[in-house]
Amino acid sequence: MKKLIITTVTALMFSVLSFAQSGLNIGGSIGFPYENYEGYDFSFAFNGDINYLFEVNSAFDLGIATGYGQAIGDSYYVGPIIGNFETPDYQYVPVAGAARFSANEKLVFGADIGYAISVSSAKDLYNNDYYTGGFYWRPMVGFNINETLQLNANYIGISDDYFYYGSFNLGFTVNIN
Repeated sequence: MKKLIITTVTALMFSVLSFAQSGLNIGGSIGFPYENYEGYDFSFAFNGDINYLFEVNSAFDLGIATGYGQAIGDSYYVGPIIGNFETPDYQYVPVAGAARFSANEKLVFGADIGYAISVSSAKDLYNNDYYTGGFYWRPMVGFNINETLQLNANYIGISDDYFYYGSFNLGFTVNIN
């Protein structure tokens, strides 16, 4: 798995160097966690995203994406002996390929697909990591307000053999050219 990630990141970096600059985008979103790992509850999420897209043709762009995401752990009452249980926060850094399709001047569809690296420090009773990284996917639909600003809705999913996380997000993207 490590070889695949290293090969993918290296290939993406060389492809960045071989094209002229065409589109740096920076964005942010707030999220509403939906699917969680074995009863771990999250109350809220926020994400920051950066992508760099290359124009393939007038309707299709390809590039790379990264960012930072954090899901805020929720707490709930377990009982009089245990008391409150607090779900640790989950932090991750995605490394992904990005694709965008412009259906028309205003409507954009896209996806980021790659790997999310867990940067959470939470440990369980046996000193194992609570959270792991995993396969990362982020389908999105965006509405261009103007040439610089886009509002979007997306879903973030992260999963491996034992862990999964998902949230619905509303956000914005600013095109920096």
